[in-house]
Amino acid sequence: MSELPVAHPWFAASDAGGGVTRLIEPHIDDLLESNVWHVPGRDADLVIDAANGIGPLLPAVQALGDGKPLIAYATHGHFDHIGGLHEFDDRRIHRDDDAMARDPFPMRLRREDFPPEAEEMFEYYGYPVPGCIVSAVPAPGFDVARWVTPPVEPTLLLEEGDTIELGDRSFAVLHTPGHTAGSACLLEETTGTLFSGDAIYVDAKLSWDDAEAFAASLRRLRELDVRIVHAGHDRSFDGEELRRTIDAQLRSMDA
Repeated sequence: MSELPVAHPWFAASDAGGGVTRLIEPHIDDLLESNVWHVPGRDADLVIDAANGIGPLLPAVQALGDGKPLIAYATHGHFDHIGGLHEFDDRRIHRDDDAMARDPFPMRLRREDFPPEAEEMFEYYGYPVPGCIVSAVPAPGFDVARWVTPPVEPTLLLEEGDTIELGDRSFAVLHTPGHTAGSACLLEETTGTLFSGDAIYVDAKLSWDDAEAFAASLRRLRELDVRIVHAGHDRSFDGEELRRTIDAQLRSMDA
């Protein structure tokens, strides 16, 4: 049980332009606040990334649509992006991160329950280690001590060259390994819209499992004709800032 206040709804939504809506969890530690993106289509709506899975995501997404089928896609298998994926009937991820989704890093809410490496994660990114990663709970009776990242069985494994079709919008899967083996962005070429997950974001420290693959992926992203980037964390940014951020990161890695 918990003495924390109940926060309802759990997600907050804001207009990101171009028909895209950004959803975040306002009551979670800053490090773990990740973006969920909702993209409406003629025949189906697309949900990109699924936050931590602490509070229900599906009702927040359904409130943005008109009852069309929902396609949920995770840009990679880290716990703060696949937590709510299990709520959707159509669940997609790159095949190289399939195992991470099925057996995710078992994040917990209270510091005393943290799995190994959790405190090192906060320290790497320069954030203080919190006593609890939430300041509220999503429902009365929510058990803070027992919650753990839920695993998910993807329903479709994607790879480079696949597309996600919404009827009037099409998103190409770009395999951009490095942050994870199966990190994969989505690109809508007609509008120059890139959903980058954690392959690239701004204003925060980047991380990778494979430095060589990560650098190669950054070089690939730098060559794209992109108008706007909706990232896995923090704010969106334009193509010029994408290239500038990549250049700075590559210089840092080379040094």
